[in-house]
Amino acid sequence: MTFDFNEQFEKMMREYDVTEVVLLGHMNPDGDAAGSVMGLAHYIKVNYPQYTAWPFLSDKLDKGPKKQVMEDEIFAPFERPKLASERYAVIVCDTATLKRLIGMKYYQRAVVSMIIDHHASNEGYGIINDIKVSESCAYNVFEILDKEMLKKAASAPHPNGADYLYMGILHDTSRFSRSDAEIEAAGSKLLAMGADHRYVMRTMQDKTLDDLIRQGEILRRVKRVMEGKVAYVYMSYQEAKKLHISYEDIHPISGMLRDCEDIEMGFSMYEEAPNIWRCSFRSDGQWINVNEMMKSFGGGGHAAAAGLRRETDQPEVLLEQLLAQIESIQSLG
Repeated sequence: MTFDFNEQFEKMMREYDVTEVVLLGHMNPDGDAAGSVMGLAHYIKVNYPQYTAWPFLSDKLDKGPKKQVMEDEIFAPFERPKLASERYAVIVCDTATLKRLIGMKYYQRAVVSMIIDHHASNEGYGIINDIKVSESCAYNVFEILDKEMLKKAASAPHPNGADYLYMGILHDTSRFSRSDAEIEAAGSKLLAMGADHRYVMRTMQDKTLDDLIRQGEILRRVKRVMEGKVAYVYMSYQEAKKLHISYEDIHPISGMLRDCEDIEMGFSMYEEAPNIWRCSFRSDGQWINVNEMMKSFGGGGHAAAAGLRRETDQPEVLLEQLLAQIESIQSLG
């Protein structure tokens, strides 16, 4: 049965007697998290004027999507919500586990929570859950909204509700390279409603020459294993600091490696703070299901894209364990 956002939202706000809703995404948000949160915030703002929507995003949002959010004339999501009451609802988008949630205190203090997500690894932690595995949370949001009401949210100046959902789909499918007929149809409908393709595409074109030089330094450190089928980058905090490499620089590398014709899996291990390591894995979802692989390490995501955040002072051991797990899965397969 299809999840009806309007029905569930109205029931939630009425039964829990709340007039404010905080919208949250995950740490280090990407275009999909920002697009889902902001698209839904605009939808509520336009169609439910009796309620106040408070989108809240981490200012560590990827540089491209951040350009669009900074131009928003309606919301200022990098500022903390100025709630008028201690009773409010929360809607969380694109966040599989609570440990990845930004704005945890807002979730904990809310009287009711609704979760909209597309990760197979979602824990089902909300009071109301709509979890459908797909390539994009923004696509899921689009599917559950009333299209005439969404069209109203697309009539505002750019960026509007349609721009944001289109941005989310664009980013999580890598410009529709990982999509199907339904997702492409959703993109076409958003354009017909008022999303501006050229405007949103600017969020994908955010590289400077210095960015490319830093990525070159990262790629020079790539190692190949398992007869060359797996490529990875390992970078310590001190090395990254010396080379001025940020999370934003290294985050796309696993996908870039995976997309090479001669590579089956790409991954990165990056020490974002002393002893805090972030691992990002990309595959085609068939050679190895990286979501299943990550479960034993406490991470997760999708069959083709998953991650792990681990505190350890023995990263070499973690790397050895990850490589051993890859080899074990392949030998069994």
